[in-house]
Amino acid sequence: MINLKTKDWKIENVDTVLFDKDGTFIDLHYFWGKMSEMRSKECIRIFQLDDTVFEKLCLSLGYNVKTGKMLKDGITALYSRPKIIEIFTKDLVSLGASATEKQVEEIFDRVSQEFYKNLPEYTKPIPEAINFIKKIKSAGLKTGIVTSDSIESTELAINHFGWQQLFDVAIGRENTKETKESGVPVSLALEKINATPSNAIMVGDAPMDYIAAKNAGIAKTILVSTGQIDKEELLNTSCYSVCSLKEIELY
Repeated sequence: MINLKTKDWKIENVDTVLFDKDGTFIDLHYFWGKMSEMRSKECIRIFQLDDTVFEKLCLSLGYNVKTGKMLKDGITALYSRPKIIEIFTKDLVSLGASATEKQVEEIFDRVSQEFYKNLPEYTKPIPEAINFIKKIKSAGLKTGIVTSDSIESTELAINHFGWQQLFDVAIGRENTKETKESGVPVSLALEKINATPSNAIMVGDAPMDYIAAKNAGIAKTILVSTGQIDKEELLNTSCYSVCSLKEIELY
């Protein structure tokens, strides 16, 4: 067991820490920006749309091409994959595409396969987050990843950066039919490493991570503003919010 603290709060008796991936220890703007561009271009090709709708499609996915940033209120930030597909399909139809959710899902899958071929090129770690995870592991705690992204993408990143020893379990969207918000993926991660919610915490960058943890019985979630949402807004969800994971001390 260890305790965690910042100048504003303390969390005691922790033996397990589960992490969200994108925005928490991976730079999501770079990663999901490129993914959004590729998805938009493929939809333009498949549905024979005018190239002028490219930026609009990226915005529909929550990515601002001009700023190179994901939107904090965009669908990629707010929802899991099934809901993103549902909303994005409606946006495509409004632009004149004869699109179905099944077609959009197939496009997303196809783009993902191509994306993963060059995954290291699009993946940038957040250094202070990786350092924090290393401290957690050095202290003997159990660790895991719970993400809405695919397990293939997650494992490719782990293997590429040599992080195999940093995480005891990784749960992606294929591991359960339930969404991340349901809490089922978090519960599955705890089960696989024989951990209990009472001594576990979640670390994420969005309210979705808080909800996922709460629904799995985890009472405390640390939210970090390295994703799309600033600390002031995150504090509305969790009092355990920070600008950077380097602010947290172990004792």
